[in-house]
Amino acid sequence: MKSLFSPTCRFLRPEIRLLILLLWSLCPAFDLEAAPAAPDRDKPAAASRIVVDQLGNEVELPAEVNRVVIASAWPLASVFCLFEGSVEKLVGLDPAIISAAENSLLIKVAPEIVHVPSGFSKNGILNVEELLKLKPDVVLYASAVPGDYEACKRAGIPAVGFRLDVKGFNAVETINSWMELLGRVMGTNIEARDFVAYGREMQAKVEERLKGVPQDKKPRCMFIHGYEALAIRVPGASSWADYWINASGGINVAAEAGKGTQGVNMEQIYAWNPEKIFITNFLPLLPDDLYENKVTGHDWAPVEAVKQKAVRKLPLGMYRWYVTCSDSALMLLWMAKENHPELFEDIDMNRTVKDFYKRFYGLSLSDEEAASVFRPKREAAAGI
Repeated sequence: MKSLFSPTCRFLRPEIRLLILLLWSLCPAFDLEAAPAAPDRDKPAAASRIVVDQLGNEVELPAEVNRVVIASAWPLASVFCLFEGSVEKLVGLDPAIISAAENSLLIKVAPEIVHVPSGFSKNGILNVEELLKLKPDVVLYASAVPGDYEACKRAGIPAVGFRLDVKGFNAVETINSWMELLGRVMGTNIEARDFVAYGREMQAKVEERLKGVPQDKKPRCMFIHGYEALAIRVPGASSWADYWINASGGINVAAEAGKGTQGVNMEQIYAWNPEKIFITNFLPLLPDDLYENKVTGHDWAPVEAVKQKAVRKLPLGMYRWYVTCSDSALMLLWMAKENHPELFEDIDMNRTVKDFYKRFYGLSLSDEEAASVFRPKREAAAGI
């Protein structure tokens, strides 16, 4: 803007000049002589971006995400470490994630994971005050825990939700979708074609070998996901257990109990009389506890799976294999071999595990380390 005393301004009407002088006197810090600075077009704008999560929420994230908290999306830590290659950007992890990591192969890939702060969460409940101290750019949570989203929303923290039930709890396809969303959250192009192809190849192999298995040759199976004094929690329809059992050529006897995980008594289990029982990694129960009737008040001796010594604790690799995780393709193959050993007798699971971790994590396992995946410790249970 030209000076008020420049030749051009001399031709302004006196009252206009007086008004301009008055305004200028009230704003002495405003330099009327200075021309507005031209924008620096070479300097990138620190703009935010919008990511749509798997619950349909539009989440505003910073251009760069460098501080990540994983809350209830527990299995996501194994995927994060697979593609980030470190825990450098993880500033907070739910305690259940660290409990699993300490007793899994993830500790070999990212030993520093046990030092990531976890005090912001207790018994699955977020402490917003502690969470804010971590200054997260984003919190990653599971769709089954809407309380995480609500807590973050109140605190003004961006929260991205990951669905647990993609394609009917198809764990292999769910993990593929998680990778794609994680890539968008981190603003990186996750190259996962080989990994995705491996999972789908495993699905096709299992499906092909099980083709034509008659209904009466499919074993009656049951998962145990929780164990309280008055009720045993078993996953029914619309659950990971239902997917694993059906996809591996079995029949989920608990499907008739309803959707999700249901509490049942021993009388109901006697009526179902499962031929195979699978115990998840979220409780400390082990097969020997059933074989030796160590659980007070419950007599497992009459159950067919116990009679046949066909109770299995689910494996623990990079994470607990019951839920979606980076090991889901291995879980599918293992389940199929458990339910139909005669159709998969050529499959050496120890060798398959060793090849998988070498290929995708660059981790070389000894025979004993590979075998330990199928012998998880009692201490690996969530919350212990």
